Amino acid sequence: MFNNYLVEVQNNPVGILVREGDAYAFHALEPGLGDLEGIVFKDAFAAEQAARKTLQNRRKKA
Repeated sequence: MFNNYLVEVQNNPVGILVREGDAYAFHALEPGLGDLEGIVFKDAFAAEQAARKTLQNRRKKA
C-alpha cells in the first residue's frame, strides 16, 4: 500500500492524496478543487470520483 497517490482526471494531475491512518487526505493541485482540500477519502478511487464530479459541476456552471 502506498503513502501518497497522484489523482488524475483525463490524464491531468489534479491532486495528491496523503495517507492518514487507513484513509487519504486530498491536497488540491487544480485551483478549481479547493473545496476538496483536506477532505479524507477511503481510497484513491473515491477521491478521483469526487474530483471528477467537482470539475464537471464547475464546468457546467461556467
